[in-house]
Amino acid sequence: MIHLIPAVLVLVIVFIIVHSRNSVNKKKVGVIVLGDVGRSPRMREHCLSLAAEGYQVQYIAGRGSTVHPDLLSNKKISLHLVSPFTLPLPGAVCLIVKPLWQSLVLLLACCRYFWASHAILMQNPPSIPVMGVVWFVSRLYGSRMIVDWHNYGYTILGLRFKADHFLVKASYRIERLFGRFADDNFCVTSAMSADLHENWGIKAYTLHDRPSSITSADLPAKHELFLKLGQQYSAFRGQGPQDTAFTKEQDSKIKERAGRPVLIVSSTSWTADEDFSLLLDALVDYDKQWTTEFPAVICAITGKGPLKPHYEEKIEHLELQHVQFVTCWLEPNDYPLLLACADLGVSLHYSSSGLDLPMKVVDMFASGIPVCARGFKCIKELVLHGKNGCVFNDSDHLCRQLVTLFKKFPNGSKNLSILREGVKHFQSLPWHYHWKHVALPVFDDDYVFEDFGPDPPVPGMPEVPHAMI
Repeated sequence: MIHLIPAVLVLVIVFIIVHSRNSVNKKKVGVIVLGDVGRSPRMREHCLSLAAEGYQVQYIAGRGSTVHPDLLSNKKISLHLVSPFTLPLPGAVCLIVKPLWQSLVLLLACCRYFWASHAILMQNPPSIPVMGVVWFVSRLYGSRMIVDWHNYGYTILGLRFKADHFLVKASYRIERLFGRFADDNFCVTSAMSADLHENWGIKAYTLHDRPSSITSADLPAKHELFLKLGQQYSAFRGQGPQDTAFTKEQDSKIKERAGRPVLIVSSTSWTADEDFSLLLDALVDYDKQWTTEFPAVICAITGKGPLKPHYEEKIEHLELQHVQFVTCWLEPNDYPLLLACADLGVSLHYSSSGLDLPMKVVDMFASGIPVCARGFKCIKELVLHGKNGCVFNDSDHLCRQLVTLFKKFPNGSKNLSILREGVKHFQSLPWHYHWKHVALPVFDDDYVFEDFGPDPPVPGMPEVPHAMI
């Protein structure tokens, strides 16, 4: 009887494959990302858009930071969290054991939750081991494999290891191989689409990140947030218990303080691909150049990461008169509100591949604030220099931009107002409209976009003279 066990197992596997292929539900989609569910906004928006179009979504993501309430409240989305690998193993052993453990966990989860799925959408990176697992399960169940390319995993590994490291080479080969096996692909920039096609023969649809909703805050809402932050961070406090550095209560009304400081917000992962010293050095130079024509600056930096303690120590030893730094970690609902309270955003993201774009800039635009962004190959697909923000190359360049934008703040800062108008143009094309245009036809072969055509134009966009910034 024992010798019959392999034959029985083979028959069971064949039955599962045949039954699953015959049971494919065209309105069921699996979505998977190995990264932190709370730090995967684009995949969240994919899930919400699929649900809005009537799809049942099985979403597998890494356990980590707080889950967005829209995911939890949507009855068409089933969220399944997998715990990260945390065993304290030596480096070399971990490099072998971790991907094997992740492969097993993801394989079991995908086999359980992606049964009868019409398509499986995965985020890349991370590539290892997700690509191999998704390819296997999609072939097993007869599902379409769709890859959303956010960047190249091998270039991110290249920040930690040398280019000839075996992990970097392995990631390159895995991405190239399984990327070609995918049935369809999305990517975040036109530059990445061209690169995938030219170098790997992969056709990818460009699906730019757009704001899913517009965040705004009136003066009372700003006042409440500043009071809340002031309980923990002294830079936000005012002279009285109901005053803040930016607002005050007078005659039972909330008013903006005369001569208030500028609020700059930067969100960073405190990693090697975001050089915080650029912003630090620029604001040190701004402090040296400060005159009464310019406002004081409060710079709030959100996020967590390995280099945060290093820079916090550097900030503590600075002796600045007109600039204050606040490194904070905010509740999910407070982050977009803080952006809406800010006067300017700063993005320090420098793409490891030169082909992806920082999602944080989209969040800032969604809150109505212009952005100074570090320049790299395709940043112009998001930040239009002199129109909705500024692009800088080094700390001196960023300092000059701050001086230009903040001169005679707030009422006389014409250039900052011009950039704010440019941001409104960006807000005119929301995520779901763009997603229906580009992505929905990939999931639904019979779908015809009601208003198919180019993205809405932005005529008459004001512009700050480039010589000034």
